[in-house]
Amino acid sequence: MYEKMTWEDYNQVIEGKVQGGWNFHHALASAPLDFFVAISSAAGAVGNRGQAAYSAANCFLNALVQHRLSLGLPASSLDLTAVSDAGYLADDLAKAAEVARNLGSDTICEAEVLALLAAAINGKLAATCNNHTITGMRITASMRPFWTEDAKFQAMRLAAEEAAALDASANAVISFNAALKAAKSLADAEEVVCGGLVDKISSVLMLDAEDMDITRSLSHYPLDSLVAIEIRNFITREFEANLQVLELLSSGSIQTLAKGVCSKSKLVSF
Repeated sequence: MYEKMTWEDYNQVIEGKVQGGWNFHHALASAPLDFFVAISSAAGAVGNRGQAAYSAANCFLNALVQHRLSLGLPASSLDLTAVSDAGYLADDLAKAAEVARNLGSDTICEAEVLALLAAAINGKLAATCNNHTITGMRITASMRPFWTEDAKFQAMRLAAEEAAALDASANAVISFNAALKAAKSLADAEEVVCGGLVDKISSVLMLDAEDMDITRSLSHYPLDSLVAIEIRNFITREFEANLQVLELLSSGSIQTLAKGVCSKSKLVSF
């Protein structure tokens, strides 16, 4: 915790990004650069508990980018959320589920990180988000992470509350996470997950849920990589199970995918 942190502990964490970023800025100040990309973290925006130094270091990178832009120099910053299929979270499913629950955000995959990096390099971030992208942040009726009441996220919170009110008026709020926690047997758990997958897949593909066949191969449905990523994020968020996109697409039917999700979910212990 911050109040127990020594200066040496604090400095050891921030030095790489703060002093390193400042050194690069000065060393390259007169170089004719095409791009300058700082890899930051969403932790800087939300202020992860127990990570004060890490959050501060990432805030510095974002401030450095804005400083460079004020000088007319190229710069972009990417605030990454948890990356699901690369790095230490890819090898630690329990930690990945904990991060997703505590941070309250969607994960991204390595391919998305590379796509964001390409957008920063080719200048697309300048036109769409002032050269600063924060990934993964989400507030919903069933998921209100610790940072929800922070004034910085007021617009997101109000939008989430408005969406929840609309859903409630249509009697459409379904907490698959709560339903899975309440499951009394493996069969019940698989039924909950299967229902959640049908609801999500039919929604993103704009199909009637009644027309979905849970025994038919997923290859029958037009699941491109972007749709698969959205479904994968839904699985991580609602069922606390970490699947790779390729694993999802090759899992067979919705029914067999539900069984696979249950086998990996932290919420299923049968």
